[in-house]
Amino acid sequence: MILFLLACDRDVGEDSPGELEGPADDAVWDDRYLPVYRITIDAEDWAGDLAALHATDTCEVRNYRPSTVDYENPQSGETERYDNVGIRYRGHSALQGDNRFGFKLSFDEYDEVGEFHGLHKVNLNGTEGDSSLMRERLAQWVMRSAGVPAPRVSHTRVYVNGEYQGIFPFTEEPDDQVYLDAHFDDPDGSLFKVDGYCEGDGDFEWKGEEVDSYDSRYEAKAGTGEEAFTEDLIPMIACASNEDDAAMLACVDEHIDVAEFFTEIALDMALPDVDGMAAGGQNFLLYHDPSTGLFVAYPWDKDQSFRVSDALSDSIWDLHPTWREEGGPEFLRRLRALRSVEFCAEVLRVADLTDPAVLGDELDRVESLLEGYIADDPWFAEGAWAYHVDSVREAIAERHEAVVAEATACTPP
Repeated sequence: MILFLLACDRDVGEDSPGELEGPADDAVWDDRYLPVYRITIDAEDWAGDLAALHATDTCEVRNYRPSTVDYENPQSGETERYDNVGIRYRGHSALQGDNRFGFKLSFDEYDEVGEFHGLHKVNLNGTEGDSSLMRERLAQWVMRSAGVPAPRVSHTRVYVNGEYQGIFPFTEEPDDQVYLDAHFDDPDGSLFKVDGYCEGDGDFEWKGEEVDSYDSRYEAKAGTGEEAFTEDLIPMIACASNEDDAAMLACVDEHIDVAEFFTEIALDMALPDVDGMAAGGQNFLLYHDPSTGLFVAYPWDKDQSFRVSDALSDSIWDLHPTWREEGGPEFLRRLRALRSVEFCAEVLRVADLTDPAVLGDELDRVESLLEGYIADDPWFAEGAWAYHVDSVREAIAERHEAVVAEATACTPP
């Protein structure tokens, strides 16, 4: 049940400084505001979960706890109360350094018809190594602008048991049926999610005909059944892993929307994102669109974008992180080398979106919204946030110049 109360407690950013001109889509994604989530949970349980998380492996299952969520709707000026909402910690790199954990809220965890403005689950992202709070929002904005069905991202303010936690990037859950309904004309296809942290990357490599050779790397989502492995995923991988270049090229367009894949890959290179599908072989989803019979790809978790410090190679032909001895998935490297003219053209197209004159304007736009609230964020020392935002701004300019030069030359190895 939802109760509506007057939302008069606006003690952080009370006057909405930096209000933007943005699309007034709805009470969740209207990006002119920083709404507030006030979460109430048993304090002892919540503290114990955090202590246990620091003491265990990052791949341990994280259980939800019941909570109450009061959402201050910025459009109506009212507070909406949601009872019995599941909440748990989220994030991996927060275990490895001085980062703030995020949270996942599950509105249907204890009530199968529970929802929040049409959503079942939402993510409140921690810093996860991104103290600018910008990388996820900017990267997914570019992805969506280029035509990739990427998650929507905004920002919000979060309180837990009355204590202000700060500003969090807020993202929609990318792997449930609600997401497919919102982003695809035909939402009844099969969906596979690649994590990469705990079960290895999505390498598009042939591992035989058995489903259990793939289901740990490619996790079935949104009601996808076992038959989708044998009918959709495994035949695609059989084609992608064919060692004969001519044979692979002859079949790939029967399984994959190559133009859409090239858009996703080109943006992984242009941002860059060493965590992404084409570099780290992780943090992406594959949707088999029944209207075309083809797979498309889209990302999740882009908070490591706009940095090359973690890249062992930063070439658009071989971008990959320091934790991979070789480049990203071999199939994706072969595909862009064999169809290099098409790939380079797509890199140059999406580079228009990563031009500092375009992406820098979007960064400035979001910065103007957040800067009026950032002084109250308990996570940041004075001036720290501005420093990290400037580092993203500098990275955008440097990467754009390098990517355009390499794509213009278009000389695959």
